[in-house]
Amino acid sequence: MIEPHAHFAYAPRGAGLLCALFWFEKEDHVYGWFTGAQAHEHPACFFMLEHYYSTRQTVCYRSLEDDVYGDWLIASTEGEAPIDRPVPVPMELCHELERIQDAFAREWLFFEGAPGYDGQAAALQARELPVLAMNIRPCKLGRLVMGGPVWTYSSPGADSHIVRFLSKRWPLDYAPD
Repeated sequence: MIEPHAHFAYAPRGAGLLCALFWFEKEDHVYGWFTGAQAHEHPACFFMLEHYYSTRQTVCYRSLEDDVYGDWLIASTEGEAPIDRPVPVPMELCHELERIQDAFAREWLFFEGAPGYDGQAAALQARELPVLAMNIRPCKLGRLVMGGPVWTYSSPGADSHIVRFLSKRWPLDYAPD
């Protein structure tokens, strides 16, 4: 079973959840999923960092939407370009990405209109924290390093360079220090 790494960024006095991200390594590649704030929207995408842990140039692929089987782009610091081939992720890993994404979202996030939303939202409001269409579960806030305008969490052993690498290529507003 694959054990992913995770990173979260949360603005308690503003946009709320800035970034929720998980990833895992397989051979010299990195696979994962992210969501977060972009203005008042919350895009979500799967990604692959091809050859991240090698001497070859890393290619960053991301799904156009929150669909591992849909269209994908190459995302670089200069912009994005569609790819004219099937999904760059091996099919068995597509299934694993979906499974992990579902478990990750159920464990860490709650969404407007979902069962239990009102109780979760009330718990955030009681702490005078923002409640938006997508939120971190109140029971997970204690895992974040609080202090400063952005609270963060990274799982033990997580490679912070991956977050920085992605932040230069994703559509989210969040960029780590």
